[in-house]
Amino acid sequence: MPWPDRSGGAWAEEARPFVVPSAMALVHDAAPMETFPFWFSLATTVVLLVAALISGWQRKRRLHLWLGPLVMVSLGVTIWLTEELVRRYDFPEDIKRTHLWFAKAGGMLALPVIVTGFALWRTEKARVAHKVAVWVWLVSVLVATGTGFWMFSHGTLR
Repeated sequence: MPWPDRSGGAWAEEARPFVVPSAMALVHDAAPMETFPFWFSLATTVVLLVAALISGWQRKRRLHLWLGPLVMVSLGVTIWLTEELVRRYDFPEDIKRTHLWFAKAGGMLALPVIVTGFALWRTEKARVAHKVAVWVWLVSVLVATGTGFWMFSHGTLR
């Protein structure tokens, strides 16, 4: 896959294996210290999310009741840091519109996770609804993340 050659704006023919193009654009275009908070927050969110999923599967309720809200807060911080990065880029409108649709859907689908989580706290009958809400939300977040990387791969630094 050709990559932009930042020195002259032409496409370099060298292939860079094992690197996500959008991640390269984020690192390449902005100074590393400007993007570090975003990458740290994203990694923290992923670790917390995996821990929350595992604690939920293992029915470790006390731990899960801490991790679930921490995931939502960490995701909110990551979204806020992403918004800070977005202000430094120009994106094609159709790609940006596509990503925003999935990102907003992912945000809205967090509400059923929270509501069914509270319901599960009170009654076991809500377990199936909570699992469905979590999986639907997780898929939407993964799609939003993928379209976010896609959007950044087409963005240009201002």
